[in-house]
Amino acid sequence: MKQDENTVKRGGFALSPHTRKVRLAETTAKLTLWIAAGITMGTLFIIIGYILFRGFVSDLRIQHEVLPVGSKVLAYEQNVKDDIVVIANGDIRATELTITEVTELFNGEIDNWGEISEQDIDVRVFLQDGNIREEFERVVFPDTPQFVETAVVADGDIQIIDSVANTRGSIGFISAANVELLSNTNSHALYVRRISVAVNIEVLNPTNGIRLRYLTGEQIENIFLGKYRNWSELGAADLPIEIAVFSEGSLVRSEFESVLFKSEYILPDNASVVANPSELAQFLVQNPGAIGYVYYNDAIVYDLSLVYIERRETQLNLDPAFILEAPRRAGRVGGISTIILNTLFMIFLTLLLAGPIGVAAAVYLTEYAKQNRMNEILRFGTETLAGIPSIIFGLFGFILFVMYLDIGVGLLSGTLTITFMILPTIIRASEEAIKSVPQAMRESSLALGATKWQTVVRVVVPAAIPGIMTGLILAIGRAVGETAALLFTMGSDYRLARDFLSSARVLSVHLYILVREGISFERAFATGTILIIIILLINFVTNKLIGRMVRMHG
Repeated sequence: MKQDENTVKRGGFALSPHTRKVRLAETTAKLTLWIAAGITMGTLFIIIGYILFRGFVSDLRIQHEVLPVGSKVLAYEQNVKDDIVVIANGDIRATELTITEVTELFNGEIDNWGEISEQDIDVRVFLQDGNIREEFERVVFPDTPQFVETAVVADGDIQIIDSVANTRGSIGFISAANVELLSNTNSHALYVRRISVAVNIEVLNPTNGIRLRYLTGEQIENIFLGKYRNWSELGAADLPIEIAVFSEGSLVRSEFESVLFKSEYILPDNASVVANPSELAQFLVQNPGAIGYVYYNDAIVYDLSLVYIERRETQLNLDPAFILEAPRRAGRVGGISTIILNTLFMIFLTLLLAGPIGVAAAVYLTEYAKQNRMNEILRFGTETLAGIPSIIFGLFGFILFVMYLDIGVGLLSGTLTITFMILPTIIRASEEAIKSVPQAMRESSLALGATKWQTVVRVVVPAAIPGIMTGLILAIGRAVGETAALLFTMGSDYRLARDFLSSARVLSVHLYILVREGISFERAFATGTILIIIILLINFVTNKLIGRMVRMHG
């Protein structure tokens, strides 16, 4: 028998046109679903992965008026009697400072290390007299030296080292000849970044709406190697680059070359040599595309135009100190330990209130309530409440709990508000879980002589526990991520809540404040990472419990 021309053999069987169309439709549907699922999962992984990466790793690009690298040994000119090393107490996490930060630490403008190392530690200054102090003043202060009034004068390097090592938050300076005495003490030497790059003002002027905002360390290196010949190559004005360097053997040239160039520096053929900052200032004024390097304090004295230098700072963002330390200064310094505890308190209290009430309401609606008009209205109201914006709940909680009941802004008001907000989620999820319990289980229990209440408590609810727990997980996720409602009712005190009426800040509110007030995006990412980890841990533990309950109940 001759086979139909429209049929195709597949595995020994002939496929009709209709079968081929059905299979093509199935393949297309599967491919569409696979692509949709892939896009969803990929987007999820990208979002969570990026937040976690930024939470654990801080990768900043910051512009300063000094080079990205500094030197431990400080001096003002060559062949001075005492080179200087700035030292700090070992508890201070900072390993380097800009020359401006050194000045402000010693004159009292910075009185807390939180502005530098994110540690809430007061600054203590130790000084010593003699030639080394005179040299230190020339290096650090561009104008008249003025130390903080609380500075303590010590007698020599050894006493300075002992005082700094034994005084938390202290800073001082010693002779470079005695830097080896720092070993085995609770103090360390600091690198100081103090070389700036000065240019003619024409280089910084806008050109066609674009201006030179900053240079990277690599660009500066290539400029002084002669690899760039015109500022237009760097996005600036169309001006030839004129390089000025200090004479060979000068201290500033030696330090500049040591911190910037990895190999021996070869002077480009278009470079001009100047003897001092005064000659550099004249060179910069006379040549429109001029560039040179100079100590920052000299640049201030001669009013030179400085270009910002981009520095890339990559370091661990989420460290044990951030988790274990208490926040200080509105969360600008310190960690988030008390905020984590406040969040856990809020979760526990919310589940303690919302869990039993939500499950009880779901049991009533499914097992006891008559399927009439009133029941439909209750369900409609529950579904409507689940979709109301959280800020409405916050306004309601503020009016009811804070103003009318006079509970005040605190942990209890916030918890009650969140309880009302997540109840619809718990009720709807619990309802569906209870409805999914087979009717045969109810009938079997009743047939064995159990009462309606015994059947519900001992048969229906235990069988519905996995679904109920899923609803609780969804409710916890919404509660933990809530911000607007808690701002109105719980407050934002970052200290540990002392009682139910105390104002308390949770992680979501803390993250919002960090971003809104521009305190620190890095701390915000670290806070967000902790928030995600808490949710993942809760989900993991809950899923384990659900799996165990499913196995127990067959």
